[in-house]
Amino acid sequence: MTASTDTAPAGAPPFAPEKVYRLSTAFWHSKMLVSASELGVFARLAEGPATAAQLADRLALRSPALPEFLDALVALGLLERDGDRYRNSAEADYYLVPGKRYYMGTYLAFVDRFMRPTWDGLADVLRTGRPQIPHPQPDGEAPQGEGEEFFEQTYADPQLQRMFVEAQDALSSEIAWELARRLDWTRWTDVVDLGGARGNVVGILLQAHPHLTGTVFDMPPLRPLFDEHMTRLGVADRASYQGGDWFADPLPSGQVLLCGHALHNWNVEQRRTVIAKAYEAVRPGGVFMVYDLMFDPDRRRLNPLLLSLAMTLSVGGSGYAAADCVTWMREAGFTDVETVALQDYDGHTVVIGHKPE
Repeated sequence: MTASTDTAPAGAPPFAPEKVYRLSTAFWHSKMLVSASELGVFARLAEGPATAAQLADRLALRSPALPEFLDALVALGLLERDGDRYRNSAEADYYLVPGKRYYMGTYLAFVDRFMRPTWDGLADVLRTGRPQIPHPQPDGEAPQGEGEEFFEQTYADPQLQRMFVEAQDALSSEIAWELARRLDWTRWTDVVDLGGARGNVVGILLQAHPHLTGTVFDMPPLRPLFDEHMTRLGVADRASYQGGDWFADPLPSGQVLLCGHALHNWNVEQRRTVIAKAYEAVRPGGVFMVYDLMFDPDRRRLNPLLLSLAMTLSVGGSGYAAADCVTWMREAGFTDVETVALQDYDGHTVVIGHKPE
């Protein structure tokens, strides 16, 4: 046998299709995560390490493929294995165990149930420009829903309402703590969160800064969940709720107004309307803060681009650049507009506009 050479035979590809293969099967990874959460793997292992046989018995799993499933979770970094015994990784133990404060299992279920199916229609949406979202109704059908209609339908169903706000909490908790750490709150006394759902961001800010009081502005049906959550966080005596509609009702007055993960739901004119109303609601000398996954100047960060497509698919919204938000704030009358990049969160940016005294 002669020695091989590094020269590729004529017609051979110059490189392997590794990236194409990896992207084409990326949904395998997400379904592994969702399935493990749904089956109770992380909840069971929170009680202590277990073998595959013990997990099979406790969780009523009968497939002979269970060892491959568990070992794949190890390879994904969600579990660890010592001999034949499995345990949760540190990240899984923190975020994937039911009952823990930052549990993300509800978020996983929400993404799998509502967000994932919309991506099957990406090509059609790009062709037609019409958003689609499978929103379950009592008759089992899944009509189209856009913007405010989607939120009205979701908040009208108590089960979906709780599922949605818990999913939002999973997204907002770490951002809220970062806002609490990165910004100087000593100069402010009160904060209003526009579209604050059950008050998770306000609750975290009040926990971090005991001198603050907070108000959440969102649709009226969320009030009971707000009361429940504020009591759980121990800040009910400093937090209040005002139900209303972004476009039909006046916004609550405050020294600091927050708007997070919301402007991407609407078109540019609606964003301008919200920011103009926020300017009227901010007291002189106060600030308006918008935080979101925003495009970088070169539009190369992946997460903001994917979020923009997700909003186009679901509620007919889109992403936007920090520079656009700065422009809208200045148009509304805010001055000394600044941007703060949250480095630990790919693409998350805070835009802060000041209202003159």
